Amino acid sequence: MIFLMIVVVYLAYVFSFEKAISAVALNRQLKAAQQPSQEPDAAFPQLERKHAFYQSVLKGYNVRREDRENRLWQSVSAMAIAKNVEINFSPNIITAEKDTSEIARGIVPQKFIFKGSYFNIVKLLDTLAKSPGIGKIASAKLMKKTASGNEEKTDKLNLELQLVGKEN
Repeated sequence: MIFLMIVVVYLAYVFSFEKAISAVALNRQLKAAQQPSQEPDAAFPQLERKHAFYQSVLKGYNVRREDRENRLWQSVSAMAIAKNVEINFSPNIITAEKDTSEIARGIVPQKFIFKGSYFNIVKLLDTLAKSPGIGKIASAKLMKKTASGNEEKTDKLNLELQLVGKEN
């Protein structure tokens, strides 16, 4: 009977425990060999910096969805008044045509026309470029308009400005 028990224990060891014990030992060897080569990918810090840069750029385009046009108009006109630049309040200013994919993504263009001296317009552009929450300057067209037949000399320039923002 004892002989039979020893045979059963030996067969159990050979068929199950021996393979399990060798598998555990092999697992430990492979984990030990893998540890030194588990350094982070060399490109990962660069990808993190790139991601942070793109997130900061996108943050500059964010505008509030609630009452966006009034809020944008108030902030831009206040900046223009502070820089001694006239702003055109004309409801029939042709806004940039919207692409349907831009509308679906929440991208909103807005066009403004300013009139003032060169230095005041440059100061206004600098202020608009640094201001958060109004979007980014997409285009700026600086020109001097003279009425036909009007020989009046003036130092005032016109600036057609388009701001683009992304509603959040």
